[in-house]
Amino acid sequence: MQWNYIDLAIIGIISLSVITGLFRGFVKELVALCVWIVAIWVAFHYSYVVDPWLQSYIQNQTARTIITFVAVLLAIIILGAIVNLLLSLFLKRSGLSGTDRLLGMAFGFVRGVFIVSLIMVVIKMTSLPYQQYIAQSQLYAQFDPMVNWLSGLMPGLINQVKSIDSTRSIVNYINHVQVS
Repeated sequence: MQWNYIDLAIIGIISLSVITGLFRGFVKELVALCVWIVAIWVAFHYSYVVDPWLQSYIQNQTARTIITFVAVLLAIIILGAIVNLLLSLFLKRSGLSGTDRLLGMAFGFVRGVFIVSLIMVVIKMTSLPYQQYIAQSQLYAQFDPMVNWLSGLMPGLINQVKSIDSTRSIVNYINHVQVS
């Protein structure tokens, strides 16, 4: 069995995710994932609330939109990190850290597979010359069902990403989402 760079990258991403899950544990991993999801959702839907506070300091609408989005995102992530710290202290005192770490490894494996699949979806959307490496890969074909499933879930987003040609388009898309 001859592995190429794609196979090594797949193994590396999944291994890194599993090791991270082992050291952080299931509870911290799950809370961190939830915090990121909530932070992105809140930033998309409510970062416009911060915009008026910055109008006198930042005149450029594009820069202000990006800064408010990042500020709200970071604020939620910091709050989530504090909650995560408190939960991990509680978990250490409960004596369940071994089980938590084992479940963290499983969570890390699933997350690693998901990340690899998302990367493959993005690669499929580009016109990079990758066909030769994919044909030689031992592991790439194993991800095809997941990649096809993910691609089917987000055709609107994929079309939107394909049509984006500048940072201005991204900012307009974010502003459109905020208004909706």
